[in-house]
Amino acid sequence: HMRLLSLIIWFAYPAAAMMTPPTKKIVLIGGGHAHVQVIKALNVNTRPSNVKVTLIDIQSAASYSGMVPGCVSKLYTLPQVQIQIGPLAEWAGIDFVQGKVVGMSLEDEEKKTVQVEVSDENGEVIMKEVPFDAVSVDIGSTTRDFNRIPGASQYCISTRPISDLVVRVQKEEELLKERLKNGTFKAAHFVVVGGGPAGIELSLAIRARFNDMLDSNLSITLIDSSDGLLVHEASACRKALEDVMSKYNIDVRFSLLVDEVTSSHVHVHSSKDRSSREKMPYTHIIWATGAEAHDLSWSLNKECGLAVSETRGWIQVNGYLQSLSHPYIFAAGDCCEIVNGNKKSPPKAGVYAVRSGPILIENLTRFVGANKSTQELEPYHPQDDFLKLLMCGDGTALGFRFGIPLYGKWVWKLKDYIDVMFMDLFDVTKLPKLDEKKDEYDTAQYDAAIERPPPMAVDKAAELLLRTDDDVDFHRAWNVLRDMMADDKYKNDVLAIASVSLGKQRSEII
Repeated sequence: HMRLLSLIIWFAYPAAAMMTPPTKKIVLIGGGHAHVQVIKALNVNTRPSNVKVTLIDIQSAASYSGMVPGCVSKLYTLPQVQIQIGPLAEWAGIDFVQGKVVGMSLEDEEKKTVQVEVSDENGEVIMKEVPFDAVSVDIGSTTRDFNRIPGASQYCISTRPISDLVVRVQKEEELLKERLKNGTFKAAHFVVVGGGPAGIELSLAIRARFNDMLDSNLSITLIDSSDGLLVHEASACRKALEDVMSKYNIDVRFSLLVDEVTSSHVHVHSSKDRSSREKMPYTHIIWATGAEAHDLSWSLNKECGLAVSETRGWIQVNGYLQSLSHPYIFAAGDCCEIVNGNKKSPPKAGVYAVRSGPILIENLTRFVGANKSTQELEPYHPQDDFLKLLMCGDGTALGFRFGIPLYGKWVWKLKDYIDVMFMDLFDVTKLPKLDEKKDEYDTAQYDAAIERPPPMAVDKAAELLLRTDDDVDFHRAWNVLRDMMADDKYKNDVLAIASVSLGKQRSEII
């Protein structure tokens, strides 16, 4: 009788008789540059019905770091530089948990969870357990030594969190306007600590934002611990940067390390002679010292044995962006360090997080068996170098590529075009309705679909890249740079011609 009953059920309800695949749970910690691509790709119409995705972040909007100096310069508003990850998750049919990740429970392989502090309906903080089969971390970094140097966290404006940086600068502007109005303003002296790209751009941003308002009563000093700015760049690029800093009247002080920050002075000593000390007065100070691992990395290392770098606390991953200690944990962007034989882990730059997005999409779905192509993980091959673009705050920018300095309005237009094009990918008002099923994950990059004409003649290409006038078509210049990246012979031929005139021309244009 039981056998007959089973046959009746099979014929009457064939779908119920088939085995339902188990639910696979992917958890994304942080709404970084790589994860926003994962969110978009793993939308409800693309991922298998048995795959559940959850995003966890303390904020509902993530600032795009590449556009923040432009925001400080007032070239963008704060909403223009933010990806609304809450609405993006909603569009994708992904659960969004707004809260702070404080740990993971990994003792039971079948019941692994992320532990999140969230606020209940009464505003009380409670612990929420989010189960997962695979988890990925893309939380960026915090500001180095901000909590270690005495007085830094009390008196300095930090570059992290990014949204707080913008709000703090806005408040300082309001206070300065009030002092100008009531006659109590004397002078503003901004000190920016950290001579990396962030510190350089923020120095220029401060000049652009406050110069007209304060005129000659504004001075800006950039403190750097090394012997020169961006010392790993080509000499022609460094010379162009020096000229830019001089043009915008940024006083750069080298080989200085901060000992302490007080309410009125930053205490420094020479990195070459510790006995050489100095007290530098300031009215405003910005802390832009580079990247440092979040406390979460260290706590996961201590509580769960997650592999992190010994001195810096970066989550250590292999060439597949997969944790060295826990194969079901992945990481991307600034928060991780790639350990892959003798290959050096890429520097902390947003472009590497962006370019790792498609690899993360493939490997997370393959790991949980939600990818039709293969279950074998795909390696991530970081590019050796990339187009570096530094905004000057006034509608111009300085760029470096292949050892060539690029300068002018066209460079800013190119930077703005690239950044806005990336941001548009995640603007829910510009995304299509999810009304039909897709078979493949969208792993295309922001510039993948851009077609370009045949390469320009090498002499014309070299001439175009070195131009600084306002008539340069940035689309044509970008095509040249992409053609150089695609063809080594073409690149070398263009560089050979450009190098002949580079020295003389560069001294005249900046």
